[in-house]
Amino acid sequence: MLVYDTKERKEDVLFAQLKLAGRYDVGVYVCSEELPGEAEASMKRFGIDVEKRKKNGTLVIKNYDQVYIVNEQVDSPSIIKGFSHLAYQYSSIGYGVRAASEMSCFFRNRKVKELLTYENDLNKEFSFPAFGICGYNLFDMYNSHSIDALWPIIRAHGSVIMTGPGGIFVLPPEEVKAKDVEKTMATPASIEES
Repeated sequence: MLVYDTKERKEDVLFAQLKLAGRYDVGVYVCSEELPGEAEASMKRFGIDVEKRKKNGTLVIKNYDQVYIVNEQVDSPSIIKGFSHLAYQYSSIGYGVRAASEMSCFFRNRKVKELLTYENDLNKEFSFPAFGICGYNLFDMYNSHSIDALWPIIRAHGSVIMTGPGGIFVLPPEEVKAKDVEKTMATPASIEES
C-alpha cells in the first residue's frame, strides 16, 4: 500500500513497480486519477518504453471502470477473480505479475464501503502469483470526507509506504501510528519545529 500526496511521489513508487516488471514480469496499471493515455505519457517521461512493453505483452494499462467500478458497481469477488486469472494466465507462460493501482476512484465515486470490503476480501497476501501496490491519494480521501477509512485500509495491507514532504517510510501496518502520518505529510519546516 502506498499513501501519497502528489502525482510525482505516486509515480516514483508505482512506476518504479512497473519498471521492475518487463523482463520476467508483466506490469499491470489501473488508472483512476488520469486516463490511460495520460498515464502512458507519464510512464514514458519516467523512462518506461510503453510501446515496446505493450507490443510484447509486458504492460497492461486499464481504466478503473474496466476493473474496479464496472457499470457503477463494485463486485469484490469479480475484481479478485480478474486479477487472479491474469496472474495465472501469465504464470503459465513464465511471467509473474506486478500490479500498481490508483485507488482514488473509490473515494471520487463514493464507494468507500465497497473499497473496504474489497481490501479485506483480498487479504494481506494474494492467493495468486502476483505482487501489487494500491496507491491512495491522501487528499482524495480527505476531500471526500473519508479520511477515517485510512486506518482500516492500512490494517488490510501487508506493508505501508508513506511518502510526503516529511520523507518516506515503509512499515508493517500494525506499526503505523498517527504521528507517522502527520510527520510524513508535514513540510520540512514544520518537522524542524516539532
